[in-house]
Amino acid sequence: MKKLMVLGASYSQVPLIRAAKRRGIHVTAVSIPGPYAGLKEADEVVYADITDPEAVLRAAQECAVDGITTCCMDLGTLAMGYACEKLGLPGPSYKAVKAASDKAAEKELYVQAGVPTAKYRILRNKEEIPDALKELTLPVMVKAVDLTGSRGISRADTEEEVYKAFEYAMNATNRDFCIIEEFIDGTMFGVEAMMDEDDLAYCLVLGNDMKGGNPSFPVGHYVPYNPDPEASENALVEIRSVIKKVADALGFKHCAMDLDCMWKDGRIYVIEATCRAGATCITDTVSIYYGFDYFDAIVAAALGENTKQMFFSPDNPGTPSVTRMLAASREGAVKNIVVPEALPQEVADLSFNVSEGDRVRPMTSGRDRIGQLIVKGKSTEECRKIMENVLRNTYIVFEDGRKDPVC
Repeated sequence: MKKLMVLGASYSQVPLIRAAKRRGIHVTAVSIPGPYAGLKEADEVVYADITDPEAVLRAAQECAVDGITTCCMDLGTLAMGYACEKLGLPGPSYKAVKAASDKAAEKELYVQAGVPTAKYRILRNKEEIPDALKELTLPVMVKAVDLTGSRGISRADTEEEVYKAFEYAMNATNRDFCIIEEFIDGTMFGVEAMMDEDDLAYCLVLGNDMKGGNPSFPVGHYVPYNPDPEASENALVEIRSVIKKVADALGFKHCAMDLDCMWKDGRIYVIEATCRAGATCITDTVSIYYGFDYFDAIVAAALGENTKQMFFSPDNPGTPSVTRMLAASREGAVKNIVVPEALPQEVADLSFNVSEGDRVRPMTSGRDRIGQLIVKGKSTEECRKIMENVLRNTYIVFEDGRKDPVC
């Protein structure tokens, strides 16, 4: 019997654990103790810190696993790469994962490999800001290099704002430097992909529904999407070519890939990439579009299997869908949530991850999500109409007696 180690045991890992067990694979979940749903789903549990590469390596050795994986979060990716490399298991190398978790190292590899990306400079102190601004044109982005979820990142439109953004980044980071890069005023989009050994198994371009902020962030996705409809297939061919170049530059093998990109003046620019499946309903989007459980491919990749044939069927041209992370319209404590008695058959999922008594607030980052809504249909336009009708009849009842719509 094959053995797979899954790093993390939160609700996001449960579909991954279930997919492996359906294939008759013994699943070991690695997690710190806590009320995590995956702990009950796994065949075996090892209590360890998934951010500790040595601890994960010891667990993998003791359990004699055939593969290691995680999805939808970055916490375990460094340990995954470290243990896979040390034990000769399929998956990205430690060097690859380290580069993807360090925005400065990642950018340098992109420059070396000819991957189009925003021009940047490293900042170690305030005194370096004037020289950096001589080479970069305002507005700019200032970023902590070692954080995820838009933490330590902000846009600066003036020189005064650059100094404030530098302070913000340096207060957030664990490193002694940050980066400043040109702001690309284009269309942001996502890409979900998967690498086999040396081949790009598939590449799905995702449209983003953005929430304003500094920086803005996606609250939903939709497919199919082409950032340059006038260029038609040429744009998608260019994107696929660049994504393969990213995988080669970073050394990604036998893993999912999640990327943030920009499209400007007929050209793709890569913002960042990571070697795990994307969050914010992206795994559901891929499953719906290709007509099979995407987690099955993630499991197969972690065990060194080629996955390319899983994504293409002449009988499935690709199913459109729209996804939305749900949030509260105001702050307060939840009494209950009211949903429509009957949902249209096009609704693939309407679920919530909050309970009675939990406090909620309007969304300022992905951590404020209270649930998700996923709709599939004949077109993205049809999906959006259905989604808005469902949301008009979905409410949070607060403990103070008020009833407000979910947004």
